[in-house]
Amino acid sequence: MIRRPTPDIRFARRVLGTIRSLPDHSRYPGLGWDQWVYRVVDVRNVVHAEDGTPVCRTTMCFAGWVVELDRDVDWAYDSVTLRTLFLNDDTVSPPIQLSPDLTTARDLTTGANLTAHEYAERRLGLTARQSVELFLATSSLDDLAEALDRIERGTL
Repeated sequence: MIRRPTPDIRFARRVLGTIRSLPDHSRYPGLGWDQWVYRVVDVRNVVHAEDGTPVCRTTMCFAGWVVELDRDVDWAYDSVTLRTLFLNDDTVSPPIQLSPDLTTARDLTTGANLTAHEYAERRLGLTARQSVELFLATSSLDDLAEALDRIERGTL
């Protein structure tokens, strides 16, 4: 993934809008926002999508949501495999033992792996200072919106 030369505020606002609409966003059943973690999948806490599909509860921070919403990247260790874990006894194809690292993003064009933070910083075209501010664990949704405003104005 090539670093964007300028901040992609439009995509960043889309990420923030999606986070604000949780947990009622019908396209993301079981997904939530927690600024303290890049991505945590709770395989024992299952909800059901509108079509009845069991889905594990998963929370992600702003950087994690950048990875989740970007079509050019996917999680290197995807929770889709984990969604069947503990839900049925699949003796033909038992669940794969995954690495406990569920925070690595895989660039689908290059195959390169990056942490969610690194990928989100590059995808959004942020400087190191901007990414520190935007990905700060203690930020509220209002803090994130303010950081995006400051990035857009060029004051951050």
